Amino acid sequence: MKKILYLFIGLALGFALGSPAAQAIEGIFAQRCTSPILLNGAPVEIEAYNINGHNYFKLRDIGKAVGFNVYWNAEDGTVQIETNRPYTGEAPAKVETDKPVSQPEVTAPAADVDAMKQDIVDRTNALRKENGIAALTANDKLMQAAQVRADEMAANTVYSHTRPDGRKYTTVTDCKYVGENIHQIPLLYLEQQKGELAGTVVHSWSKSAGHMENMINASYASIGVGLARGIDGNGLECWYCVQLFLRDGYHITWVDTPAKR
Repeated sequence: MKKILYLFIGLALGFALGSPAAQAIEGIFAQRCTSPILLNGAPVEIEAYNINGHNYFKLRDIGKAVGFNVYWNAEDGTVQIETNRPYTGEAPAKVETDKPVSQPEVTAPAADVDAMKQDIVDRTNALRKENGIAALTANDKLMQAAQVRADEMAANTVYSHTRPDGRKYTTVTDCKYVGENIHQIPLLYLEQQKGELAGTVVHSWSKSAGHMENMINASYASIGVGLARGIDGNGLECWYCVQLFLRDGYHITWVDTPAKR
């Protein structure tokens, strides 16, 4: 590499010398060199010019022989040498810098979420059947309300029966006769336990007296389930899970939008 660098001394003059005949440039007489030129012991075809007892080479000829690229950069008026690229004599094509891509929200396919919601309903009704209690009916408005509760907890990292804006959970609909179960399950826990969401959350609720009371309460006739991916207080990805129960004989006509802090 040092030998190549020594040849760069004649850079400016080497670019100027283009004719095979002897040339005079600003009073300097250049005569073509007749001495054989060897590269690593092998002869190469490189024209050299003798000026005042010194040999000068065209840089582009050296690039061709040695195997590096050299070209004129018209944008900034510089000669560019790229030792890690083969000779072309031209600037490499510009590569546009990739624009940063915003990270999408971590979600699961809608079909999978719907299937998990239905699985939670089915497992809850299985517990009611074991206890001789009539099955709950999935209610569209209640399902919508439960999803609002899950979404607002996930969006605000708030795990509570109190909504992110400080209101009671019952304000998510226009009916106060609603019960609620909530759970927060880290994805890491599911992975470690090799468990699936529906079975894990229903099992956890069944081991808590208050949550189990809601699931097998005979006064409830309808159920809604909400699931949303988010981050828990420890910074772990998790599922926010919600069950809403509506007392028999009552109806919902309005569902709120997700609340914010």
